[in-house]
Amino acid sequence: MLRKKESNLCLESKPLMRRAAYILIFLCFSLAVRSQDQASKSVRRQPYLQLNYHSGNFWTRSVYVQEIAQDPYKALELRFGFQSIGKEFWQQYHKYPKYGLGMHYSDLVKNPADTTMGNPFSLFMFYSGPWTRWGRFTLATDISVGLSYMDRIHDPITNPYNDVIASHINLYFDLNINLGFRIGKRMDLYAGYGLTHYSNGRIRQPQKGVNNWGWTAGMSYLLNEPVEAFIYQEPPEFYSSERIQLMYSVGVAEEVFPDSSSKVSYFTSSFTADYAYQFNPKMAVTIGIDVLYDASLGIAIPGIPPDQVSDWQKTYLASHMGFQYIIKRFRFLFNLGTYFRQHSYDRGFAFARAGGRIQITDPLSVHICIKTKQGIRADWIEWGAAYSFKVR
Repeated sequence: MLRKKESNLCLESKPLMRRAAYILIFLCFSLAVRSQDQASKSVRRQPYLQLNYHSGNFWTRSVYVQEIAQDPYKALELRFGFQSIGKEFWQQYHKYPKYGLGMHYSDLVKNPADTTMGNPFSLFMFYSGPWTRWGRFTLATDISVGLSYMDRIHDPITNPYNDVIASHINLYFDLNINLGFRIGKRMDLYAGYGLTHYSNGRIRQPQKGVNNWGWTAGMSYLLNEPVEAFIYQEPPEFYSSERIQLMYSVGVAEEVFPDSSSKVSYFTSSFTADYAYQFNPKMAVTIGIDVLYDASLGIAIPGIPPDQVSDWQKTYLASHMGFQYIIKRFRFLFNLGTYFRQHSYDRGFAFARAGGRIQITDPLSVHICIKTKQGIRADWIEWGAAYSFKVR
């Protein structure tokens, strides 16, 4: 009876995903038609459609999910994007990348009778940055970031074996190394390998995450006549710069009490002061200090009752080194740090921060990153703002 109820829930969610897919396909083709109309007036528009197929291995720390996911996962992906041609200097700096929107639908478990794991449907933005081009070949890195809807999630009564995803809405992240081959004026073929990751960043527990390692095969079609050559202009002289970057963010983390099934959400926050040295138009290195507050540490300090743990004891002091990759108003950032003051060793000794910032004004950016614990395990998602000013 339990499995039958789960199956019904799964079936109810599929029409919703189909409708969302139809809407996105309609929008993609509408944009494509509009882009073709605009392309007749300006050769600077280079829209294209791309279809990808993914298949590979399902990796997780959940023993039960590993048993039901022995067969390769499968996924289909549709993209609508633009090939940049050098209209702006940042496109030249990044070797004329591609960017756009897409959707991704994955079948994680081959057995259709299984109702433990769902079939995630994702909407995302992507960026494809070339490493090099030679002849008809292009080697590039593809990064996709968005949101995913998971129809089957953990429930202590109806779905207790799913201990990898506990929320319907999750972060979607995909990283691939792709080799493209031009077979015609408008058509390219692709082959690549990479990682697809689904996670909610410990907003809901249990949260072990879903990771798919696999191959990608695809093809793209340019929707208007290709340009004869990319635009190149001599870029202005670049001067290195030094900045102080101040960031504050907040988040939420959930804990499950071991003696019961009750869950409690806790407030988290991060303050970071960075010295950033930008040494070319695309990259900067940073070094800084962190003040990290995690209210859930009230239940993680041995020998002290939770109601007697002070806010100071729930605070970490840390330092880090980092790297920032700059694409016009976007900054992808990665920090690797260590704690030099902590009252609880529940989070380990090292952490990482990965995510990005979008520049709103010259000094002000909005910030979203995922902070990890004990190496690469998600600790919390931080949302906030960063303010920077030049020092030299």
